[in-house]
Amino acid sequence: MKATYFTDTDTLVLHFSDKLVEDYIDIGVGDLLELDANRELVKLTIEHAEERNILPGIEFAEIEGGTVEFEQTDGRWVEREPVKPLS
Repeated sequence: MKATYFTDTDTLVLHFSDKLVEDYIDIGVGDLLELDANRELVKLTIEHAEERNILPGIEFAEIEGGTVEFEQTDGRWVEREPVKPLS
């Protein structure tokens, strides 16, 4: 598992696999379950992570600025704008 934290939006993304995200389920408060074609979990996006005290004890790569946008292309959800980790 890999975790990425976006400091500008207080968003934590937990990556469980490298499979292509095909669909997502909004589970409230802006949190998303991101699923592959077999509806297996690929990522979990958690909004307001620090504010909700979810961050302590999690090792993560910090990201400053930038956003990741998802769009549906040919029936698949794909990342359009990759972000760069802090050096």
